[in-house]
Amino acid sequence: MATKKSADGLATAATKAKTAAPKVADKVAAKVAAVKAAVTEQGGWRDQAEEFASQAKGAATNAAASAKNTTGEALHGLSKLIADTAETVDSKLGPQYGDYARKAAEAVSGAAKSLDDKDIDQLADDARNFVRKSPAVAIGAAAIVGFVLMRMMRGSDKDA
Repeated sequence: MATKKSADGLATAATKAKTAAPKVADKVAAKVAAVKAAVTEQGGWRDQAEEFASQAKGAATNAAASAKNTTGEALHGLSKLIADTAETVDSKLGPQYGDYARKAAEAVSGAAKSLDDKDIDQLADDARNFVRKSPAVAIGAAAIVGFVLMRMMRGSDKDA
C-alpha cells in the first residue's frame, strides 16, 4: 500500500508540475524580457554618457587651450615689462640690479616660450609628473589657489 500511495503522490505531483510548468515558463520569459529591456536601456544610457563625456572633454580641452594662450600672452607681456624697466633699475639702483631684472625677464620669457611650445596633453602630463614627484608642493599650491579663488569670489559678492 505504501508503494501505491507513493505512486499516487508522484502522479499528483507530476500533474501539478505539468500545470505549473507553463505558468513558471511564462514568468521566466517575462523576467528575461524585463532584463533584456533593462540591458538595452542601459546600453542607451551608456551611449549617452559616452557622448556627454566626449563633449565635456572637448569643452575642457578648448577652455584649457584658451587659458594656455592667455597665460602665454600674459607671460610675454610681463617679460617685456620687466625688460623695459631694467634700464630704469640700472639708473636708480645700479647695474647689478638691472642685470637681475634682465635675467628675470629672460626666465619669464623662457617660461612663456616653453608654454607656447607644448600642447595641452604635454602640459597635463607635466602636471601629473610634478604631482607624483612633489605631492606636498602640489597640495600646497592647490590650497593657495583655492584660497585666492575663495577671496576673489568673496570680493565679487561684496561688489554686487
